[in-house]
Amino acid sequence: MSGDPAIMICVGATKAGTSSLYRYLHDHPDCHLRSIKEIHYFDTVENNDYEFQFDVFSRLRTDLIQRQDIAKKNENKWKTENLQRQIDDVDEMVRILELGEEGVSDYLFYLLDGIGDKKLAGDITPGYGLLSEERLRDMAHMAPDVRFVFMMRDPVDRLWSHVRMQASRQRRPGEEVAVKAKRIMNRVVNRELEKHIAPRGDYQGIVEKLKRAVPEDKLLVGFTEDLLTGEGLKTLCAFLGIADKPVEQEPHAHKGVKLQLSDKQRHEAARFLAPQYAYVEKTFGELPARWQANMARI
Repeated sequence: MSGDPAIMICVGATKAGTSSLYRYLHDHPDCHLRSIKEIHYFDTVENNDYEFQFDVFSRLRTDLIQRQDIAKKNENKWKTENLQRQIDDVDEMVRILELGEEGVSDYLFYLLDGIGDKKLAGDITPGYGLLSEERLRDMAHMAPDVRFVFMMRDPVDRLWSHVRMQASRQRRPGEEVAVKAKRIMNRVVNRELEKHIAPRGDYQGIVEKLKRAVPEDKLLVGFTEDLLTGEGLKTLCAFLGIADKPVEQEPHAHKGVKLQLSDKQRHEAARFLAPQYAYVEKTFGELPARWQANMARI
């Protein structure tokens, strides 16, 4: 490893605890993460999805300005300045996206700007897990030391969390989230619809792609249930080249709306996701207890 800062790219999985990872690294004294967790540079460029991402950043900027106005009225100087940093980060990412394919060097400068003597900069964008193998390979060689992290959460738990998030976003006025979520779940596991959801948890497809695109010593694939606790945390920190800093409280994935799967739905989901359980067990060995409990339903 060189003395220059390393760059970590976390490519997911969606709803697999990447927000917990962001919080841990953002607060770590060896790390330098910008205020935007999901930068979405490479997937925007690859998918030519500029209009959508510009709209996302525009809405985020509007929200930040409104919150900053409230902070100013309350004479909260720290919050006002913190929100200004976030607004500046949004503006800079919009500028970089406007460069398209030519923006990689500016993207790297954005990640490293202000890093000082810290050891690691990073981008945690779960959507990168859907990038092409060629794009991932280019990312792996865009700087001297680029390290990739992929987090695998129990497949049923990940899918249900993703479905609940989609239900909250898609429901019509007056429509109950629980009803919407169950309909989406049925469409995914029994009708093979909602085709944008399942690929986010295609561990076999994503991991094998990463193994082909990224040098072996620059790739860490771990279980969400283990990665930010105990030995898993030591493994993560050693891989990233940072000090092993204990977490102050147990991390958790964003749980979103609290809705329970029925036994029937959980069984159907486990059956639908059986290939993922089989692949991960064959490739990585013994599964965490939570995985084993759901796999037993198959």
